[in-house]
Amino acid sequence: MPQIQLPIFPAGTTKITPELAFEKREGKVVYFNGQLPVFAHAAEDLGAFRLYSSQLIVNGTASQRQIVEAFGVPRVTVKRCVKRLREQGAGVFFKAAERQGGSKLTPERLVQAQGLLDQGRKVSRSLARNWECSRARCTRPLMMAGSNRALKKEVSLSCAALTKSQRSEADAQAPLGVGTTRSLERVMAAMGKLDGAPIEFELVADVPQGGVLCALPALLAFGLLRHTREAFSLPAGYYPLESYFLALGFLALARVASLESLRYEPPGEWGKLLGLDRIPEVRTLRGKLGQLCQPRGRAQRWSQTLSQEWMAGSAESVGTAYVDGHVRVYHGRLTKLPRR
Repeated sequence: MPQIQLPIFPAGTTKITPELAFEKREGKVVYFNGQLPVFAHAAEDLGAFRLYSSQLIVNGTASQRQIVEAFGVPRVTVKRCVKRLREQGAGVFFKAAERQGGSKLTPERLVQAQGLLDQGRKVSRSLARNWECSRARCTRPLMMAGSNRALKKEVSLSCAALTKSQRSEADAQAPLGVGTTRSLERVMAAMGKLDGAPIEFELVADVPQGGVLCALPALLAFGLLRHTREAFSLPAGYYPLESYFLALGFLALARVASLESLRYEPPGEWGKLLGLDRIPEVRTLRGKLGQLCQPRGRAQRWSQTLSQEWMAGSAESVGTAYVDGHVRVYHGRLTKLPRR
């Protein structure tokens, strides 16, 4: 009969599961099963870490959630590594990254391209449009960067759409909390030097709930931001007044049941929809909503103003009653029913 091993680990270790833990010591990461070290790799050896953590998940020794919580890595990265291990094997984590080299425009290719143009061949509209957009977006920053390699790398990254995994890593490393990537403006707002951060949208990819932006014209047409400055006021801060109305509208469209549910949503991804670094915290939203509703009746007066405008805009519909005919016929015992 197998013996039960007590979950006793060396001092200073971090628990992964009730049976597994790890410790970083002398530039190495050592994994323990109880008091017994079972695996070790260099702290900077990312391939060995991805291999071992993915094997734990594939073998059923640990779950994806336990790996994410123990090491603080994005969940999407863990899922991607597990998929690569299952499909390509352990060696995939130690292969050199395949880089796609660009085509060099040599004099021979120039002659060949000119010959095609002389024959009447034309450049496609999509290629010409992409070239113009790329040149307008990248040429000036590259001239300013000069020979500085760090600046050139930053410019090249800014010209490409950031993926969700890249944004998650940046949000996790923000100095003032998750997603607070615009730290300078936040510090200025805290010191009273900034009343509302400027709205800035950036080129990003695969943003969750990004479809709510398609409903933004309809929200504005119905007056979501109309008369807000006249009816409401907030103390100077990082978030503009309009951002709270937009946040509540987007949360309603995305079927977020309550403000408490926002705790389980990625704040940085919602910030991309608002043109900011992150959406306000739940506690902040509650406090600002309380201020917007004071004194009592302020929200009701704003609603009445919008209702009057709606009625004036569609006078032919005012006073029209709608009767719902979806009622169930009585199926009870044969008794004398009231006239109604």
